[in-house]
Amino acid sequence: MARKSILVLLGIVIMGLFLRVYRITELPMYGDELTIALDTYSIMKTGMDSTGTKLPVTFQMGSGRPGGYIYASVPFVYIFGPTEWGVRSLSILSSLGIMLLMYFLGKKLFDEKIGLIASFITSISLWDIYLARGGFEAHFALFLALFGIVSYLYGKYIPWAVAWGLTIFTYPTFKLTLPLMFLVLIWFGEFKKVIKNKFFIISVIILAVFGGLAINETFKGLSEQRFLTINILSDINNREQIIQLNNAERTFSTLPVFLKPVFFNKPFEYAHILLDSYGENLSPSFLYLRGDRNPVHNPGEWGMFYLAELPLLIIGLIILWNREKRKLILIGLWILITPLATMLLGQTHGLRNALMLPPFILLASFALSNLPRKLTYFFVAVILIQSVFVLQRVYFLAPGKFASFWSSEAKIKSLSAMSDKDSGKVITLSTKKIDNIEYAYEVYAKIDPNLVIKQYGIFPKIYGNVRIDNAK
Repeated sequence: MARKSILVLLGIVIMGLFLRVYRITELPMYGDELTIALDTYSIMKTGMDSTGTKLPVTFQMGSGRPGGYIYASVPFVYIFGPTEWGVRSLSILSSLGIMLLMYFLGKKLFDEKIGLIASFITSISLWDIYLARGGFEAHFALFLALFGIVSYLYGKYIPWAVAWGLTIFTYPTFKLTLPLMFLVLIWFGEFKKVIKNKFFIISVIILAVFGGLAINETFKGLSEQRFLTINILSDINNREQIIQLNNAERTFSTLPVFLKPVFFNKPFEYAHILLDSYGENLSPSFLYLRGDRNPVHNPGEWGMFYLAELPLLIIGLIILWNREKRKLILIGLWILITPLATMLLGQTHGLRNALMLPPFILLASFALSNLPRKLTYFFVAVILIQSVFVLQRVYFLAPGKFASFWSSEAKIKSLSAMSDKDSGKVITLSTKKIDNIEYAYEVYAKIDPNLVIKQYGIFPKIYGNVRIDNAK
């Protein structure tokens, strides 16, 4: 790696770091971050989560949250405490790692120039900036998954297996997407050669061990708890609507009675819903215009990518089709695999679709490297102009406009109660009036985890003169 490339890469990472940490504490911890902080602080102090379970693999507080992010956050919570910095530092570092990995990925698949461009595009990527500014497990999982992919392509099979094993214990959707990505990588890497490598065989055994542990967690009914309650197929309202639709269509249809169930039935309707959901996760509206419309994942209120990246996507696809079909298939399958997990949940989602980030950036970077210099400068200028308009919303508008989504009131009330704790008067905080206050006070006040565990699931919770109640 040339000295010039090292300096350029260092500059890219420093710029990316600034974009991610600037005014990062203006947004307080939202609900999931608060429970992550609570569990991490408890693990650090007691070796138990906030429910009293000893070193769990899956945490109950997140309705079946894999423990990867929590355990990896322990050093940062130790340094910064259960604060915004403590919870978000791992996500920020994941972002820096992704910038570096995009360089090595672009260099491996194409050349060093494309690697540097990919790293630069990642550094200013709206999607990655959004993910880096919150304690999102999906972002750490993306880093681990990408680290595994890059390791595999460079023939480092043991790091690949360990990284992917940790990924499935960090964010659940990767349990579906990584096995499919495994097949794609095996195809791309020429299986007949790879299978002869003893380190590859060892790596498959390592993955099998992680897979067995994941299956065990699934059968114990812990790791898929949240998925089982929110997926399309288990939604009771959805099921009732489909039944009503089938009955209505069979009534209106003039087909013979024995044929009506063939054409109007629940499997067809579920397939239609799933395909519609899959398409939405690849739509221009989600990717380039409005994102997933969740202010927590998309505080800039634009798409997950810059508008200028849409023509670059098309240009990249066309050039790759004419020059490097094998690499186009790899990148294309990578993109198409990602929404398969998300579509089961019936909505676009900036976290669950995060694995799409690298291949889209690769396509844009490849296109930029093949354009005339003036046209390249034009596209980069347009991207930077849009970045100014979107990021000013992230830094200066979102903290006020979306304060409620980030449990701002819970932080304010918690800090107020902390300042009055020596007043002698009883301070009551109601979970019915203040969203997430039951976690927020315990986190911001750094309540002894042993006291939190002792009062888990009990109301009112009593911490000195502060009373947390679930009454109206």
